[in-house]
Amino acid sequence: MSSNYLIIDVNVKTGIKDNFVKFDNRQIILGVKSLPLNNRANLEVINMISKLFHVDISNVKIIQGTSNNSKMIKIIDPEYIPEEFL
Repeated sequence: MSSNYLIIDVNVKTGIKDNFVKFDNRQIILGVKSLPLNNRANLEVINMISKLFHVDISNVKIIQGTSNNSKMIKIIDPEYIPEEFL
C-alpha cells in the first residue's frame, strides 16, 4: 500500500493572543497561543495543520524542527490542499 504525502515548511510564532494562518510562497506561517513548553506548541501546530489539510492528526508528523520555530511537516494523504498554498 502506498500513500500520498506532502512535505511543507512551517514557520511558527508562539505565545500570541490569537491563532492565525498565513501563506508566503510555499511556506505556511502559523501563530499559536501555546508556548513551546511540554510540547504544547507542537501539538497545537499539528492540530491546526490537520484541520487545514482535512486529515486526522495521526497523519501529521513533524519530521524536522521539533525544538525550533522553523519546522518541516509531513502530511499523509491530504484530502484538501488550500488554494493559497498552490
